[in-house]
Order: sequence, then structure tokens, then C-alpha cells
Amino acid sequence: MAVVTRPVPWGSALLAQTFGTEGGLRRIVDVIRTEVGSQIGVRNTFSKLYRITDPAELDERDLFRAWLLLAALREDPEDWGIPVTAVPGAFDPDALRRRLPELLCPQQDSNLRHTV
Repeated sequence: MAVVTRPVPWGSALLAQTFGTEGGLRRIVDVIRTEVGSQIGVRNTFSKLYRITDPAELDERDLFRAWLLLAALREDPEDWGIPVTAVPGAFDPDALRRRLPELLCPQQDSNLRHTV
């Protein structure tokens, strides 16, 4: 049987990444809010990221949300087109890359990455 690959929109790929996480988007957003504060938004605010086709469509605030979500999932946001400059100066990107995955999945090795 041949393997068929199809390109998917950026937001659909993000949805696939979050789907396998225990607790789904709600849990991820809870972890992000714990680390950066409730002003970052709620689950519905983050779920709109699933509807985009290119990160260039995002404003500054949504770029930061996308960066946080990907970092929590142990993904490299730059591989997804989200530069580290999306992180406001008040936050340490390296600390967030370490801390978010630890809070989301404390039992997993920090070197593991989620894959689809």
C-alpha cells in the first residue's frame, strides 16, 4: 500500500499537534495562563489559531499565543514560521521553552517531542 501525503493548512496541522495532548487545548491553555498570566486569553482565543492558513495572517498578540502553544508542545516555533521575536521582551523565550512543556507533561523527558 502506498503512503499518500497531502499538504494541510497551518491551522489544521496545529490542531493535529494539540489533539494528542491529554486534556487537549483546554489543558495547554491552562498551563500557558499559569506561566504567563490570564491576560494571554482563554481556550476560545487560542482556538482561532486553527482557522489560519499562514502565520503571516496573525497579529502580534496571536503570534505570541501561537509561539506559546508550540513551545508547550515541545515544537520549535521557528519551524512553524513563528520567530522568537514574537515573544515580548518581558518574557524569557528560553525559560518558556523549558517551563511550558514541564508543566504540561511533567512525567515526560524534556527532550521528547510530540509528533503527528
